Amino acid sequence: MSAEIFHGIPLNNEYELIPFNHFTYSRVYPIELGLGKRVVEKPIGFKRKDLLESLMKALEALNKNVTEKFNRYTLDDFLEGLYRSEPTTGTQYELYFRTKSAKKSAGGHTKVVVMRPFAPVQTIATEALAGVKDKELIHVILPLSGRTATFQGFMDKFVKIGLKNDRRVHLTVVYFGEEGLSEARAIMSRVLMTKNSGGNANNLRLLALNETFSRGKGLRVGAERAWGGGGDRKDVLLFMCDVDVVFSARFLDRCRWNTRAGKKVYYPVVFSLYNPHVVYTLQGRDVPPENDQLVISRDTGFWRDFGYGMTCQYR
Repeated sequence: MSAEIFHGIPLNNEYELIPFNHFTYSRVYPIELGLGKRVVEKPIGFKRKDLLESLMKALEALNKNVTEKFNRYTLDDFLEGLYRSEPTTGTQYELYFRTKSAKKSAGGHTKVVVMRPFAPVQTIATEALAGVKDKELIHVILPLSGRTATFQGFMDKFVKIGLKNDRRVHLTVVYFGEEGLSEARAIMSRVLMTKNSGGNANNLRLLALNETFSRGKGLRVGAERAWGGGGDRKDVLLFMCDVDVVFSARFLDRCRWNTRAGKKVYYPVVFSLYNPHVVYTLQGRDVPPENDQLVISRDTGFWRDFGYGMTCQYR
């Protein structure tokens, strides 16, 4: 059973893949919407009992050899988790906690994998994840042609989340064609020239191709150039992105948590928003600012569980 979790099983196609559901202590974001067609819901009844039992089992494992009270893990240390049910084995949970440490500045996270094999829950593994200072560098690859207004919004968010908050992210923009190229260069130059933006020649780069746009080629070219200098051919972690995608600092952690070089690729299930001018007009409301539109609800969008365009993986 644990061998299937750690090493996986061969699949014939993507339709055999069973996706994970994301949850926090107070919210579940189900892939299978069920009769209620809810894209987010409170865990109640048997579902709440199920998730609480998995959390308590994880806490039991984390506190097994802890003697000092202030170092003991509690539900307050739980951040988020994933779960999925395999018809032949049971329900698998991957739970993420803030790492307890005597050093308050240590930071970091701890991942606990537990399994409910159609029997009492059992702990499968406990793994210490990288701390704040040891986080894996993520190379964001962004193919682009035109759409400079959208690109400006993307860069504003990237500076705030990637450069100022996470600080372990590099961006490579692969630009196709001549139209809009000077505007794209100007947008990135402004970031480089802005004081305390976090941007520099090492973490921001624009590659120009005088060709017709091809997302696949853009990703390939960006991935090939995402190596360190001096001929360093060490493998690197890539996030293949689109210009209209909004992500959080926590997502960048998930990108690291859910990938393994040569073993594991992360395809996040993206929440796709409906046209806000249609959604809010039908409700008789004014269209709110962009940040206020980022709401996960049945009325605002749907989980795009059939898309494989966004991916975190090693080269």
